[in-house]
Amino acid sequence: MDQSHGRQFARPRKRGRPLTYEEKWMVQHVFETLTKKKNAEPILQRHDPYSLTSKYTGVARSVVAAITKAVRQTGNVPVSTPLGNRHQPTTIPLAAEGQIRELVFEKHRQGTICHAKHVHALLKEACGLEVHERTIQRHLKRMGFCWLRTKNRPRSLREKAEVRQQRHDYLYELRRNRQRPPDERYQVIYVDESFLHHHHGGQYSWFSENDFVERMSGKGRRWCFIHAMQKTGLLAGTFLAFEAKHGKGDYHAQFDGAMFQHWLTAQLLRNVPPRSLIILDRCPFHTVGREAVVPSQMKKGDLRQWLTERGVAWEEQWLRARLLEEMDRYRDKKPMVEILAEAQGHKVLFLPVHHPELNPIELVWATVKHYCGTIFSNSTSFKEQRQHLEESFERDITPEYCAKVYEHVQHIEERYWTTDLLIDEDIELEDEEGSPF
Repeated sequence: MDQSHGRQFARPRKRGRPLTYEEKWMVQHVFETLTKKKNAEPILQRHDPYSLTSKYTGVARSVVAAITKAVRQTGNVPVSTPLGNRHQPTTIPLAAEGQIRELVFEKHRQGTICHAKHVHALLKEACGLEVHERTIQRHLKRMGFCWLRTKNRPRSLREKAEVRQQRHDYLYELRRNRQRPPDERYQVIYVDESFLHHHHGGQYSWFSENDFVERMSGKGRRWCFIHAMQKTGLLAGTFLAFEAKHGKGDYHAQFDGAMFQHWLTAQLLRNVPPRSLIILDRCPFHTVGREAVVPSQMKKGDLRQWLTERGVAWEEQWLRARLLEEMDRYRDKKPMVEILAEAQGHKVLFLPVHHPELNPIELVWATVKHYCGTIFSNSTSFKEQRQHLEESFERDITPEYCAKVYEHVQHIEERYWTTDLLIDEDIELEDEEGSPF
């Protein structure tokens, strides 16, 4: 609430909501107007146009500066990232999501409800995390669960149908590939990214009374890295590591579509076996399409021009909604990684959302980070921490180790496959029992 002459009124726009394309141009127009009047109006000479624009529009000064800078450099306002592709940082690690999902299923198999407090106890016991229950509830929703009223058969905390279908489609493609004749089968290759802090050290040790470990303050700089693995071991020539340049956000902020596509063509596709099935998660930079445009942020004239350039007929009376619908029909949404891989005889398969437990390379990350944390000391340099990482890749990630983690993940896949079929039967029985006919 803002105050004006003793009266209160609500803000016209919600704090934190991204600016639309039109709103950004309005901010730019206000800035240009104030800049022109700065020398002519004595009252405005003492004020900064950026601060005045922020005051009059209700937009942060840093956002005003970013918009004006983009207009100076490119002639256009910056394009926002689509809301559906934003990565949501969370205090709950991705590695714990498999345990959370198994806890929910196990509770329901026992005929009891699963509450956020049960997940809280799991995180505290398994990960040593103290997470607020409201945070857990939000994370469960991101994982695809929804809170429903209990009935005799269905589950109270049930996954959304589209999440189960996405997982089942993924498992179906894997099973179909394994059932092919050996000469037609695709070699499964898993890819993932992670990071390692300079001050990453072990969390447990033997202590006597009043004893403690003297540690460096803060987490330090970060190594971001990417690698690929197959059942016989890590894929040679596919390791890439670089220092993170941003201090905020998780490691996903350090990657982008252009960088990933360059790594894919320069390193991965040159070293994978013939007929490979490359498995990736659904990070935004993995799913960048051939046409990286945001239709919802385009003007009506731009939408018409886009359709005209592609030979798509449109009519004068079409409103913006119809133009967006028509553009969505003809826009090439196929990810570039699929196009690049298929050009060389490979296939790409995307993991279901929030299922890191189905990627065996996640266990590789846990193993190598544990090794780095075990031998870390206050005298370990940033460069040495990377050397420790590469040492662990060579020493610990053996063909025998990779075969075991592949087998472990296949057991999880079989449990999900069976559980999804049982849940589908339960829902069908529920619908039949609830039918009045």
